[in-house]
Amino acid sequence: MTHDAVIIGGGPGGASTAIGLARAGRRVALIERAAFPRRKVCGEFISSASRPVLDALGVAESWDAAAGPEIRRLALFMGERVVTAPMPASGGPGRGLGRDVLDGLLLDQARRCGVEVFQPCRATGFDRVGAGHAVALDTPQGDRTLAAPVLVAAHGSWDRGPLLTQATKSHAPHDLLGFKAHFLNSGLDAELMPLLSFPGGYGGMVRVDGGRVSISCCIRRDALQGLRQPGQAAGDALETHLARS
Repeated sequence: MTHDAVIIGGGPGGASTAIGLARAGRRVALIERAAFPRRKVCGEFISSASRPVLDALGVAESWDAAAGPEIRRLALFMGERVVTAPMPASGGPGRGLGRDVLDGLLLDQARRCGVEVFQPCRATGFDRVGAGHAVALDTPQGDRTLAAPVLVAAHGSWDRGPLLTQATKSHAPHDLLGFKAHFLNSGLDAELMPLLSFPGGYGGMVRVDGGRVSISCCIRRDALQGLRQPGQAAGDALETHLARS
């Protein structure tokens, strides 16, 4: 075996698993197909309840240095109605951080812990070999094979590939489709996190790193299909829907 564990996917789940295994003395390989930084749809808010996890992973100080302002108030927007409330006092305020930054923090920490990172790299196939797994890789330097008794699928719900967990999934009307955008020069109060409620979905806004404001939301597949005009992009249809709601 070349490693004790091979992890497919370098997002928060894969990188966190790699950090934990490496700190326990295991030989870990992590495969991530995309070059970082990369943008991902994400709410980009981390509550104070997650602080112990950041501490355990060894990235709390890096997160503190990079994250946006402390969020101390919530506001619920429903059409013309707005309700505001303070964040719960217990545990302290949460903060926002772009996924492009968070993913990099975690993967850098995995490298520091001794994880062998293959990036950009794609897993193209796997076979059972005795008590383990052989994983075929397509790397910029050519084909390569890794072998380990443990194979972790951390590639995300809709990723496609050779694993059973990457099989093509059927769509359902109640599927939630996610959207995210960043804006600069926003007048949003630094300590306020608006929550948005609209027909078919919900979302929120938060100040993250670098002066950016993140707006993210999700909407049912059938609701979005009913909004789109022929030839209209999904994002444009959602933007119009939000403005009218």
